[in-house]
Amino acid sequence: MKCLLLALGLALTCGIQGIDVSQTVQNMDLQKVAGMWHSMAMAASDISLLDAENAPLRVYVQELRPTPEDNLEIILSKWEDGRCAEQKVVAEKTEVPAEFKISYLEENEVFVLDTDYENYLFFCMENTDAPEQSLVCQYLGP
Repeated sequence: MKCLLLALGLALTCGIQGIDVSQTVQNMDLQKVAGMWHSMAMAASDISLLDAENAPLRVYVQELRPTPEDNLEIILSKWEDGRCAEQKVVAEKTEVPAEFKISYLEENEVFVLDTDYENYLFFCMENTDAPEQSLVCQYLGP
């Protein structure tokens, strides 16, 4: 776990120079990531994405659900209008098993960096289209 948190910090520190986190889980089994997960730690290349309760990417993952099409439904909660609101985001599969395309705010890519399928899952959301690229990573636990 300490290694994962260190990796999270290093990934985001390096992201300040230029966001390029391309290493993902090889041969990820989408069915094995299914289930309830909890956001344990978050970090971002720009702290304003997370610094307030209603910050745009301060979201808490609740569940991951693979679809029959090998897409990934991400059930999350977010503080909106003074209350906790549940949202569903569909991440569409790509040629790489651990990378997905999404349309959530301005984010356009989700990728799983590491997981043991039972105790932790480390993933990032990246916006590569904006003039200022952003990267938000979360460490999830059961």
